Amino acid sequence: MALTGYCGYRLYKVVSDNAVMNDDYAATSSNLKDFQQKTPTPNKENIQAAKDDQKRIQQFLADFHKSFSAFPAAPVKDEKGFKTYLEDTLVRFRAGASNAGVQVPPDYAFSFSGLVGKLTYPPGNIAPWMQEMQEIDSILAILYTAKVNALDGLQRVPVALDDSSTEDCLPSAPVTNQWGGLTPYKITFHGFSTEVAAVMEGFARSSNCFIVKTMSVVNERGGTAATAETAGQSQAPSQVQPATTQRFAAPPPMAAPQPSRGRGGREGGGEPFGMRRPSPARVAPVVTQVQAAPAATTVALPVTILAETPLQVTLSIEIVKLNTSEH
Repeated sequence: MALTGYCGYRLYKVVSDNAVMNDDYAATSSNLKDFQQKTPTPNKENIQAAKDDQKRIQQFLADFHKSFSAFPAAPVKDEKGFKTYLEDTLVRFRAGASNAGVQVPPDYAFSFSGLVGKLTYPPGNIAPWMQEMQEIDSILAILYTAKVNALDGLQRVPVALDDSSTEDCLPSAPVTNQWGGLTPYKITFHGFSTEVAAVMEGFARSSNCFIVKTMSVVNERGGTAATAETAGQSQAPSQVQPATTQRFAAPPPMAAPQPSRGRGGREGGGEPFGMRRPSPARVAPVVTQVQAAPAATTVALPVTILAETPLQVTLSIEIVKLNTSEH
């Protein structure tokens, strides 16, 4: 009886497990049929196409991250090391401007004038200052490559309270979120249109992400081109007064003498006083106007249509930096 009961239990358990497996099979088969009826059909060709799309997405992300390349990591410095690093960096910035032919104000500090000559620096501000130096280095490289005429000024965001009291800092702050941050800068320089275009191209081709927010262009020599154009026009030659000459007409031919009758009615008395001489005719002057010679042809001087003049350009840019996890 015990053996029969055990066999019945085993049979019941096998039947139950079989029913569960049948239900799982039916559900799996139904899911497979639904999956096979979807569009596109998950066949071998479509699976390979999906893999190719995945590769293209990965390549796109790689190219996308190239435009958001991280700036070089700033070295870690203490207060004494930062003072030396700041001085060396400013000397390097000035030497780069001199080598590129870019004029900068004497002893220009590139927005760090408030830090020059200080004896102590807050340890918590050294790392942000070092990061700003790396970013300014990239900005100056673009300006020096474009060979602008002069760099008038560069402003950054303040890091500490000491920065806010200088003219080198903007009245704004960086913006950060879960993806990254935006750091604004303001640049003022002089250059011709070619240099301005080269600067814009440099920002567009940079591996770091620069966004040009605003651009102000001022022509400090306004009206110079118009003045030059007016001065280039030649004056018309003075009018030549028509000259007049007087010419006398030839006297008319004298009439032949008529024989006169002498005393007694005879012809040809031969007396000289018997002949009537014609009175000399008066010759009236005839005035004839002579046409003046045509004026000389006026040769038009070349007129300047576009005169290239130096421009003062002010750029407000933002640097986009992704978080380390996004790289």
